[in-house]
Amino acid sequence: MAIRKATFAETQRILQHSLHVWKEASVGYVQPSLEKAFQLAASFLQGGGYYLLYVEGPVIQGWIAIGEMRDFYIDEAAGFIQELYVLPPYRSRGVAEKLCKEAFRRLKAKGYRKVQLNVFAGNRAKQLYKKLGFYEVCTTMERNLENEKD
Repeated sequence: MAIRKATFAETQRILQHSLHVWKEASVGYVQPSLEKAFQLAASFLQGGGYYLLYVEGPVIQGWIAIGEMRDFYIDEAAGFIQELYVLPPYRSRGVAEKLCKEAFRRLKAKGYRKVQLNVFAGNRAKQLYKKLGFYEVCTTMERNLENEKD
């Protein structure tokens, strides 16, 4: 087992999963398009973000995308997890937790005092994030007006 930064070619392979990853992560709240998934990834990567891979031999089992964001409310830079994904055959083996802990180590070494992420309600990864010490800071709430009577 090794956790290491993805090469350019490996990043391109990961991006081929973007539509599926986004669809799974948004748990039905978003109907993602390939174009939008690539736009999000391109923006993140152009901003200095990168992927860490969890590999065993030549097999990529999962990845985490990390970078920086600016906390709008306190005007402070923070480490940011853009994406965490473990391929289905390798789930429930601790891969996601190991990836997160390595991301924390690297972000702390870069001088960040905190790490943030966004997660959709209903995403089962939220349980892992809580276990790893994440807590809710802001909640986006929504009300559907489609069937609203005037």
